[in-house]
Amino acid sequence: MSRLTTRVLIVLSTLAIVGVVSTQVYWVRKAYELRERQFLQTVTKALSEVARRVARPETGVPVGVQVVTLSPAYYLVNLDAPIDPRKLEFYLGVELEIHQILTTFEYGVYDNTAGQIIYENSSRQRIETPASDGAALSSFSSPYYFVVRFPNQVHYLTQQLDNWILASLIVLLLTCFFIYLFYRMLTQKNRNEDQREFINNMTHELQTPISSIKIAADVLSSPKIMEQPERMLKYVRMVQEETLRLQQQVETVLTVARSENKGAFKIHSVAIDLHELLFHLAERHGDYLHLDLEAHYSVVQADRLHLVNVLGNLVDNAVKYTPVNPIIQLMTRNENGQLVIVVQDNGIGIAPEHQPHIFNAYYRAPGANAHSVKGFGLGLSYVQKIAKAHRWKLSVSSAPGRGSVFSIRIPQPIVEPIRKRSLKSEEL
Repeated sequence: MSRLTTRVLIVLSTLAIVGVVSTQVYWVRKAYELRERQFLQTVTKALSEVARRVARPETGVPVGVQVVTLSPAYYLVNLDAPIDPRKLEFYLGVELEIHQILTTFEYGVYDNTAGQIIYENSSRQRIETPASDGAALSSFSSPYYFVVRFPNQVHYLTQQLDNWILASLIVLLLTCFFIYLFYRMLTQKNRNEDQREFINNMTHELQTPISSIKIAADVLSSPKIMEQPERMLKYVRMVQEETLRLQQQVETVLTVARSENKGAFKIHSVAIDLHELLFHLAERHGDYLHLDLEAHYSVVQADRLHLVNVLGNLVDNAVKYTPVNPIIQLMTRNENGQLVIVVQDNGIGIAPEHQPHIFNAYYRAPGANAHSVKGFGLGLSYVQKIAKAHRWKLSVSSAPGRGSVFSIRIPQPIVEPIRKRSLKSEEL
């Protein structure tokens, strides 16, 4: 599946999901509005009947009734006759039940003497009068009216949409499940592509030392090489260096693989003088490596092999991505009971959008994923896994064209002071 096809599928899937959710929300809203209109019509009809029966139930003479809807939950009823609160409560209960309005209600009656609304209901609790009552009352021709409010009207209508809400939840769950599957598919696809690129890089990377060892072995197998001891020693060193390089590459791959299985990845910590390791590391590099060792205490607890590999990976990574005139600075300092190691370069830098991914296995930032830049895409992933295993804090600061700064904070045991040393490029 090409990248263009993947992007088209993502866009179409997103549009489909948005369409399904929007349609479901639209129809649920329409269903609620329909129930609300039905509720209003039914309540208006019921209250009109209540008003007629409360005013003159004996004679059956028509009574002028006006029902004003202040909101779907609040109603004013004006009629041409005095109102008996006891009859009002009785007929309200009867008519609302007849019309299947099975929710709680509150009512109030206008007091002609006091000139105000006195609210009474079954619980005898006072309720507030809406601010819009004044405008509604001024338009009434008769001073006799009562008010009815349904405090649980929204809950009552929502209950009638149980099937709609259940269907919406099912659609939402299916949508979330589809999104999860699609995400997993894309993640697996990207991982497969990264692994395929890793295999290509690994094949290219391993060919170089293997070819060098093969050439050296062919030369050393020649009978005449015994007559040229200096030349023989040169090829022996070549075999040793390339074998060490292969060993480090294999160790990196195995460490990343073991870290995926809990219990298979173990750390053997010992006391190590970090500055001594850094001096040995500097000996293997040229004048481009500057040591500035400001830490007064350089002893740390760590797995020696992994610590050497971490430092080597960070320095090698800095060299790889500094194509012209590399200047690599390796600094240490003590800070808040920690030994801080800083590896700084003047390379191509890392864009902000790629920085969260550089520690992922097989990931290589665009522009760096070329055979001209050696590596498996596992170096920084290896560094992060070792840092996590030791409970160190690893951080990066970088900007395109301004180089990168990698920092490792290592908790320190209490040790005797170690003489401060500083090694500059001119001392190497």
